[in-house]
Amino acid sequence: MKPALQGVFVVEVDTPGGRLGGVASLGLNPTVSDTPDYKLEVHLFDFSGDLYGQRLTVRFLKKLRDEARYDDLATLVAQIERDAASAKTYLTSLQREQA
Repeated sequence: MKPALQGVFVVEVDTPGGRLGGVASLGLNPTVSDTPDYKLEVHLFDFSGDLYGQRLTVRFLKKLRDEARYDDLATLVAQIERDAASAKTYLTSLQREQA
């Protein structure tokens, strides 16, 4: 089943330890996977630990871009770094607005 949203997003995630910001990819991961399965992958900023098996709430705050296929992993990693930087900038601007 195709999800209503696809792409790369700025997210907030409610964890057992509190709310954290991050960046998420929702889609097919075309650079590293040829399967037709949709996946949600979330990278949380300023977090280290294990959340496997935990129930989490993910809030999609802003779409950064559509999903894309890259020629190699180095290009993909560089784009992921840019996405993370954009997400951090957006989250910082939200914090300033709420202060």
